[in-house]
Parts: sequence; structure tokens; C-alpha cells
Amino acid sequence: MPSPTPAVDIQSLRRLLHLLDPQQPCLYGVSRRRRLTRHPFGRLDDLVGWTAPSCWTAVALVAPARAVGPEGVDEITLLHLVARSGRSISGRQLDHHIDLLSEGTGPLDDLCRRIIGLETPPPEGPNRAFLDTLWLDRILAVALDRPLGTCGPSVGQVLALRPDDLDWPAIRLRCAGGCLVIAGISSAQAEWFDDGSFARWAIRLMPDPVEALADLAQLLDGPCRSMLRREFGGRS
Repeated sequence: MPSPTPAVDIQSLRRLLHLLDPQQPCLYGVSRRRRLTRHPFGRLDDLVGWTAPSCWTAVALVAPARAVGPEGVDEITLLHLVARSGRSISGRQLDHHIDLLSEGTGPLDDLCRRIIGLETPPPEGPNRAFLDTLWLDRILAVALDRPLGTCGPSVGQVLALRPDDLDWPAIRLRCAGGCLVIAGISSAQAEWFDDGSFARWAIRLMPDPVEALADLAQLLDGPCRSMLRREFGGRS
């Protein structure tokens, strides 16, 4: 990915950072005539599925944040900007001083790229850990939903909840088609994501597997606990 021109980026960052509403994170669109359009939002999740107008040449997420350092906590402003050319830049402002950061990755970059219709980097690493955690999440949901004082689920029911061994493109397509339910991602949102952004977003929605196993140890009977210990080794 080519590096942006520093002078242009400093000017853009200063303009956008000075427009920050400290009480409201905001998405900004930059049009071909360099006009800014403001789109406030409450949570990052509110932007999933949103597509920018074709006249926008760049999008920027601007939000207040806290930076924890050796001298304490500072109130800062963060910005991540992605242009339709694929160029991106991040910056932060503290006491009117702006620092340029390395090209961002993660949910902010994924959201900006999908909002403007760009592809994101492919999924990183194997998907087995995600499928295992999805399985634990399903077991937890069933165990917590049972009537008070009843037993279950059985070993057979637990095994039936295990997801098929799929790669990330197949997982996303099944979710988009309504054949696979992932809490926090609708069918329309799965279609809006590409494979890389979908994988990273789905992973961040999953519970911690160690905590899930600890909870299940209190909710399941002996045979189910033994089966999960065999499947997951020493994680619990």
C-alpha cells in the first residue's frame, strides 16, 4: 500500500481533528470538492452494513479516547482515514499536537474500508480456534436457557452443536445465507463484510474460551465435562 503524502495528510488530520465533538464519535466523508459530511454514531457496531455515497473520496473515523502512559491517563483524539485509492493514515491529537501513527489495522480500518467499498486484508491464521469458541458459545446458550432445576444438555446434544469444519469464506457465506447464526452479526451484515473483515469482527464477538470452559464446568454434568476436557485439553 503506497504511503500518503505527509503534507496533505497533516492538513486533513488537523481539519478533521478540530471538528471532533468530544461527546460523540463521528464518521466523516470527504467529497470530491473537499466538503465534509458528518455522520455521528454511538458504537462501532452501528456502522456495520453502512455504505458511503459514491461522491465520497475518503472516510474518516474520529473519536475521543484515553491513552494510558507512565505519567498517567491523557484524554486524546484518535482519527483513522482511508481514501478510495486504498491509502490510509492514523493520527492522534494531544494538547493541539498531532502525531502521525503507522497505517492502522483492526476494526477501525476494516470498517472504513468496507464503508467505502474497499477490500480488507485476508483472515489471519487458522479458523479452528474460532469454530471451537463458537461451539462453546452454543453450549453455554443451551445450558443457560434450560428450565431451572433440569438437567442437560446431554453429551449427544453437545456434540450436535459442534459447527462444521469450514474455512472463512464458507463460514461467511453460510452466515449471509442464514444457515449459520453468529450472535452479533446479521445475514445482511455478513454479506456486507468481506472474508477478512468478517473473520476479525466475528472473533471479537466471541467469549473468552477459558472463561467459557470455566462457566460450563459449573453448568454441565460429569460426562459432558469429561468430554470437553478431552476436546480442549488443559485450557480449563
